[in-house]
Amino acid sequence: MCNEHLRFVMLLLLLLLVTLQQHTAGSAIADERPNHIDRWVSCIGEIVLANADTFRHELNIFTLGGGETEEESLHFEHDLLDRLLARLVYRHADKKPFTFNLAPYDRTVSYNQRNLVLILLHDLRQLEQHLLPQLAAKNVEQRGYFLLLLVPSNATTTTTAEKHVAATFRLLWSVRLHNVVLALERRRPTTRIDLLAYDPYGPGCCGCSRPRLLAHCNAPPPPLYDRFERNLHGCQLRIASFERAPFLEFVHRPGRNGTATATPKLTGIEGNLVELLAAHLNFRVAIVQPADGRTWGRIYPNGTANGALGLLLNGTVHMTVGGYFPYPALLAATTQTHHYYTAELVLAVPEELATLSPLEQLLKPFQPAIWTVVAVELAIGALGALHRRHRLLHFWRTVIGESLPGRTVPRRTVARLALLLWVVHAALLRESYKGSLVGFLTEPNPLADIHSLEALVQAGYRFVMTETVYHTVFDRSSTNRRPLAPHQVLLIQSADRQALLERTIRSRDRLAFTSTREEIVKFNSRNRTDINYRTSDETLLTFHFAMYFKRSSPIAAACDWYIRRVVATGFVARWHHQHLDLRFERPTLAGSGQAEVLQLHHLHGSYLLLAAGLLLATAVFTLELLWGRWCERRRRPNYPGPYPYLHELSRQYPPVGRRKRTRRIA
Repeated sequence: MCNEHLRFVMLLLLLLLVTLQQHTAGSAIADERPNHIDRWVSCIGEIVLANADTFRHELNIFTLGGGETEEESLHFEHDLLDRLLARLVYRHADKKPFTFNLAPYDRTVSYNQRNLVLILLHDLRQLEQHLLPQLAAKNVEQRGYFLLLLVPSNATTTTTAEKHVAATFRLLWSVRLHNVVLALERRRPTTRIDLLAYDPYGPGCCGCSRPRLLAHCNAPPPPLYDRFERNLHGCQLRIASFERAPFLEFVHRPGRNGTATATPKLTGIEGNLVELLAAHLNFRVAIVQPADGRTWGRIYPNGTANGALGLLLNGTVHMTVGGYFPYPALLAATTQTHHYYTAELVLAVPEELATLSPLEQLLKPFQPAIWTVVAVELAIGALGALHRRHRLLHFWRTVIGESLPGRTVPRRTVARLALLLWVVHAALLRESYKGSLVGFLTEPNPLADIHSLEALVQAGYRFVMTETVYHTVFDRSSTNRRPLAPHQVLLIQSADRQALLERTIRSRDRLAFTSTREEIVKFNSRNRTDINYRTSDETLLTFHFAMYFKRSSPIAAACDWYIRRVVATGFVARWHHQHLDLRFERPTLAGSGQAEVLQLHHLHGSYLLLAAGLLLATAVFTLELLWGRWCERRRRPNYPGPYPYLHELSRQYPPVGRRKRTRRIA
């Protein structure tokens, strides 16, 4: 019985002790709450005020709902917001006022790309459940600053806090959400607020998300964590690309044992740019070439992609370089840098000499106006010959270089002056024609006309291009170009284009390739003596070369910063002159442009015309002779005997017996 009373007394004492401890803890929390709020307001307020100009005084503040929170945390959250807003308005009253947005971030309609997003969390697990989908969908480029405030709760005092922070940063890195600062309150060994961030590139860390302590709130307020990579610490960046001279070429350097190294040296306009960025940003380059038969690749409406873009979107590579045609799917899925080169898409055809008939060779040296004057003069001369006006006919003969007979020279001064002007005109006309004819016949090589798309269509060329080029240039209602018939188009893969260029040079097929002038010039420079390609004057499309990263990549901003300065300093223009010899832009058939000595093959057309004229004149003369003899034979009387001219003698000397008698007139 005594034991039972003793147990009852001990139980009462234990209950009193527990009640006293709870009351003491509640009083301590009630007494410490103002200190907590002051610490958070002072910390966050100093950060916001120190960086107000950075985010242009635009502040988005909102909390996450739906979590299991205690009433104390809710009161703390409301008090924190009230005192923080009052502090910002009071401390910044004489300067530019703040713009506050208290609506949920996903409902924000307009915001600048450098704004500050202040988010109050009760548990880091809320980030994955509620916050992350909203941020990833709304802030596509992730250029704003994010300040995550983990308000005091029991979750921060457990031993799993470090694991939650690491998991949070891994989650943020998976969606490329940068410029994030996590404010975390620690109560052991002393109560303080730590500012944490993650650094994906650092010594011994390539693409990781390990937490990094930026500062404590009792220290001077740090600047917002701007994810701008200036040093990648030797990390390897994989680039999806392929060899395409003169923009990017691979030079395999010999190793120590004589074999080629696995990592080639990059040359060309883009190769030099990538090597320069690698030296300044301290990264290593690894080229990954598309293995699916596509080179550039394309993003399709269903979200799939192939080629270099497919490697970029599935995470195999970090970036790709080159010129792409901008379309909505590409702009929505990638981040582009400033363009470093501008190229034009043109049509290139194998060189072909112009086919001219002998008559065209004879008529080409004069323009239509000159030939009109010559035709009028010839008509006047022909009329003079028909009407047998010998003086007019003699004047016309001066046009072809014959001299005037003395009897046709006029005796009056005015007429002689007109005759002198006529002789000078005839001499100038003859000499100008001779000079034009010689200049035309000594032209290096008259090439076929390919100045426009219409000229190529009329010449019967087939057009070789990729499917992307065809749909971009010829199969859109927004362009005013004439659609091509199916038999005029030959669709190929980008990887097959180089082999088809070489095969067409040998086969001399009438194919027109869509290409850039730079690639054609580089192709021609391989062998100057071979018949090569020349480009049309019409530009099908103008596009820009740039570097493309996966959406909101942390390296894009640094590469863009360096590319702008490289272009401004003229490095790209210098590389263009180094890797592109514009002498090979001239066609090989055109020669050096100097006049050649006239040979028989230059004048064969004129000789053919002379032979045809002589044959025609002989035929006309023969017909005239035969016609004259036939007419004479019809008029001649039929006299027998072997003397055909006896009738002429009989006319002069009539017979004696048949003389005419005369009468005498008395």
